[in-house]
Amino acid sequence: MNKLRYMHWQIAYRTSRDEPFRLVENPGYAWAADPFLVEYQGKTYLFAELFLYRSERNGVIGYCAYENGRFGKWQVAMDEHWHLSYPNVYTKDGELFMCPESWQKNEVGIYRLLEFPDKWEQVECLFSNVRYVDTTFLEQEKEQYLFTFAPTFSGDDGSLLLSQKQADGTWTSPIVLSEDRSLARPGGNILRQDGKLFRVSQNSLHSYGEGLVFSQIDSLWPHYQEHVVKRIAPADLQIEMKREILGVHTYNRCGDLEVIDVKYYEPSFGEYLAARRTHKVFLNKYEE
Repeated sequence: MNKLRYMHWQIAYRTSRDEPFRLVENPGYAWAADPFLVEYQGKTYLFAELFLYRSERNGVIGYCAYENGRFGKWQVAMDEHWHLSYPNVYTKDGELFMCPESWQKNEVGIYRLLEFPDKWEQVECLFSNVRYVDTTFLEQEKEQYLFTFAPTFSGDDGSLLLSQKQADGTWTSPIVLSEDRSLARPGGNILRQDGKLFRVSQNSLHSYGEGLVFSQIDSLWPHYQEHVVKRIAPADLQIEMKREILGVHTYNRCGDLEVIDVKYYEPSFGEYLAARRTHKVFLNKYEE
């Protein structure tokens, strides 16, 4: 049975610090991770990566609406020929934009919604010929910044990068802030509280997404400084679920609504068959 156990993720939410997190049901064809919240046209939506473990084993972007205290059915919002995750969604002048992780395309791009929910057009390429992930934005004192992560694709190592938008609309060459696996990789939007800024990041020191880290930003540019104010491990979370929680790596909020994602092992014969099928297709593709 251990050979049929696979890592799954699932999103959980709460509306008060005094209540436990409740699970958002995964769709039958995927598990969900990297939750982002956005208010758009009078409704609150949850966007996330949906990993299609029963078919092509690739990530797409899904969404569901929050109504009457719960989230509805998952729908696909963006599907490309490359893996998609970390759907950083935001509104500007009443329009909806998204900056998804798409390192397989070798760029960081911005997409604008043309028609809800799944018609998008790319309107900007921030960086090309790069493999950056988990790009996160910050606007502070009329200046715009972005944090992103350059993985080495060797274990969980990589570099946290920072760039500033220039007057001509281009971005400065990113500077390296940290290569510390315990806090370098972004894990959600920059938080504002009591006039202070807090960066959310992933703790992947021993395993991928083993916890969350909240760091207060002391200075931004040109000399970036921050200090850790809180670390959250799976054992610190109160979640209405029976499985053992093995990790958490994304946190976002919108008003009183908070979302996280949690990692656990799930026996899945369907995923086992999908993995074998995908492996066979891959081998046949390159046979002479």
